[in-house]
Amino acid sequence: MKKGIDVSSYQGEINWDEAKKYIDFAIIRCGWGNNVKDQDDVKFERNAKECERFSIPYGVYLFSYATTLSMAESEAEHTLRLIKDKQLEYPVFLDVEERGQLSLPKEKLVDIVHHYCEKIESAGYYVGIYASLSTLNGILNDEKLSKYDKWVAEWGKDFSYRGSSGLWQYTDHDKIPGIESRVDGDKAFYDYPELIRKNGLNHLENEQKVSLKYKKGDTAYLNGPLYKDENGTTIKRTYQNKKVTIQDTNQQKGITAPYKTDKNGYVKEKDLTDEKVPATCFLMKIIEFFLNLFRRKN
Repeated sequence: MKKGIDVSSYQGEINWDEAKKYIDFAIIRCGWGNNVKDQDDVKFERNAKECERFSIPYGVYLFSYATTLSMAESEAEHTLRLIKDKQLEYPVFLDVEERGQLSLPKEKLVDIVHHYCEKIESAGYYVGIYASLSTLNGILNDEKLSKYDKWVAEWGKDFSYRGSSGLWQYTDHDKIPGIESRVDGDKAFYDYPELIRKNGLNHLENEQKVSLKYKKGDTAYLNGPLYKDENGTTIKRTYQNKKVTIQDTNQQKGITAPYKTDKNGYVKEKDLTDEKVPATCFLMKIIEFFLNLFRRKN
């Protein structure tokens, strides 16, 4: 059984480098309600990037306010906008606990939750439902929702839910070094990273971890293109023997960010060396680059 936490902007600036020593995974709030930017969680991007930087498996949840199918559609679009290009090794959860929702007729709320889950699932993600034990037993215990994993909020020492559940939120009062406030504590019954990858979900099937030679703070010589984006696709300029200090790394793509100034740019690690290289070697690299580019276009 894996130990995790779920967090949002309420936890403030988390020291993930410290927190990672005490957890196996995290579930991060990406936002709440309809698909508008001012309802994005202001800490989501940072929390997601830090989890990826420190290789902490994570999933997300969206706090739902949907009381109609059109709102459920907007909430699904909200979620998909935020998780695009994220490396989710845990599911996408819909958090169903808002009072206005729980006062709806049971059939209507079930249809709303089902609509969201279908939309996320059809986009290729592993989706689940977060709710309290009483809500899952009394309102959301419908056959239409039975195939979706449940993340059960049942605070205490014992777990009593008898439906299909992959996560248990066992406390709202955990204390983790690196997080100043109290935080929800969770336990995972499944090995979600293995399950998700095995079934080709969350768009992880083609992602591979890269063992990088350089880390943040290292200096190196750049002999190759400087790119505008972290995917290494749009060149700003090309350098020979440009001394750089690594500011960030992308473990999935082998990309590093050598600048923090207004000339922000990314480079591929293969173009970094510990020592200066002769001009002839640099020329050969340029020729090889353009040959490869020509081959891809043809």
